[in-house]
Amino acid sequence: MTMQKEWRVDIAPLLFFALVVGVKTYYLIGYIIEAEPLVDVLTDAEQRAAAGDALTYHATGQFSHLGYYAVALAFDALVFYSLLVRRGAKERPRGFWENVFPLVTVFVPVIGYALMFLPDVRAILPAYPEGFLRAMHGLTPDFPYYINMAGLAIGLFGALFSIWAIAHLRASFGLRTAVRELVTSGPYRRIRHPLYFGEIIHIFGVAILAATPAALYLFVVAVALQAVRAKIEERKFLATVPEYAEFRRNTGFLWPRLF
Repeated sequence: MTMQKEWRVDIAPLLFFALVVGVKTYYLIGYIIEAEPLVDVLTDAEQRAAAGDALTYHATGQFSHLGYYAVALAFDALVFYSLLVRRGAKERPRGFWENVFPLVTVFVPVIGYALMFLPDVRAILPAYPEGFLRAMHGLTPDFPYYINMAGLAIGLFGALFSIWAIAHLRASFGLRTAVRELVTSGPYRRIRHPLYFGEIIHIFGVAILAATPAALYLFVVAVALQAVRAKIEERKFLATVPEYAEFRRNTGFLWPRLF
């Protein structure tokens, strides 16, 4: 298939990520504008003293969310750039499992978690059991704050790890299962699928932030989808790239091989 035909086939993911980058940029600017009053309070000694510890919690949460959102936007922008500059495939995707299924693994968690944060959807989602919430509150009244910060930290680490992976993948990146160049630098020295590893951690952080059991169920589904997708890719690389067998022996699957 020519590059022109390949471009036409993948125009939907390009448009999708262009839309995602545009929307996230718009909302990020809005969040920055909303944070200006908080900055004013932080720079005023009298207002800081009057707010006390509540200001610390609020400022930490606000700027953590802002940083996490900026990193997530950077990842989506890097995906869009990689789709634009990637090389032509040596072995193109064939059939449902190599063409359609990889897109399912991407869009199911993205759309699912996006819906979970909509107020109308959240209103009908099940909450965690009251007994569990009371027990956590008994451990510390600040449990919601700590669990929120944990979700942010885990999600931020996953997003940063994914950025590291895709920065090495660069022009070999693709949503569908195709063989381009075998990348063995950076995180690919230890993990065969570091991008999926980072995405799984990132999604786990989002599942914590979503604060509903449905988010954890979707997380389990997302991990299973990523594992199947990775196995499909490996089968194609083993059949196409002679050096992949050695690469596979020396690296971990979805986690690093340290020794």
